Amino acid sequence: MAQLRNENELLYLRTLHIFGRNPSKVDTVLGNSDASQIHTVIAWNGVCWDITDHSRNGTFIDGKRLQGNVKTALAIGQKLQFGLGGNVSWQVMDLEPPCPMLLPLDKTQTAIVLQNFHFLPDETHAQASVYLSANGQWVWDDETGCHALKDGDVVRISDQAWRYSFSAAIELTADVRLNPAIQHVHPIHFDFLVSQNEEHVYLSIDFSGAQINLGERTHHYSLLTLARRRYEDAQRGMDALSQGWIAVDDLSKMLGLEPTHLNTQLFRARSQVMRECHENKHCPEVIERRRGEVRFSAAPFRIMRGMQLEAHFNPHIAPSPLA
Repeated sequence: MAQLRNENELLYLRTLHIFGRNPSKVDTVLGNSDASQIHTVIAWNGVCWDITDHSRNGTFIDGKRLQGNVKTALAIGQKLQFGLGGNVSWQVMDLEPPCPMLLPLDKTQTAIVLQNFHFLPDETHAQASVYLSANGQWVWDDETGCHALKDGDVVRISDQAWRYSFSAAIELTADVRLNPAIQHVHPIHFDFLVSQNEEHVYLSIDFSGAQINLGERTHHYSLLTLARRRYEDAQRGMDALSQGWIAVDDLSKMLGLEPTHLNTQLFRARSQVMRECHENKHCPEVIERRRGEVRFSAAPFRIMRGMQLEAHFNPHIAPSPLA
């Protein structure tokens, strides 16, 4: 993400970034009186960043005034000044292409470049996560549920807050480059292997034709519990929209975990699956959320306890109801 810096602020550029005096029409408000309502535009053209002056009193690069309404490519190290009376200069620090980000409202904090999966505030003290869903939508996941992010949305954890900045054109280009079959989501199958005394839970996934061993992890038992609930509801004949939902508080009690610890486990479970399926950034979700409730996703799974088949779930095949 391209960056400009002045003596007080580090600024991350949006794909189309407008500077000027009119706060309702610009991304960065200029305080000098000779700045125009819409003064300057900096935009990513797919190859580089262009700057265009639309003002009466000029935009300057290294002291040289730009020709009005003519695009000029930016270079790292250049100093920009907006207007004749502007006493603040901005230095070009970075010219990376635009990308989706979480921009901190507290400008002393660091922005988060969104790549695949993020714990917030960090993995050790996870209270929320941000991840790319199977349909290519960035999602904020916290104790209130999963929320699809829209450009400009503000998300909060305790005393920290970020504004989501979205770049549609760049994300689409990147998706096509990384995955030509972007519309195709490979099938995924989960296999739980549980010891007879349930002290050990191993998980493997079959994804895109490859068997991936996720080993034994503490959070696998949480996933197993959710999978069992989904299977039981399906066996009772519940419809797919209603299957598997369980209140986080109830699940915490069942597992003997504090809700915050349980949420951390669920975040880690999703992160591990997404990390192992990194070749396809649209890996299906393993956990679904709504306000105060969670469930295992509508993905096929098998549960083996000891040497016995305990459950085999396929969302595309209607199960036989329990007797």
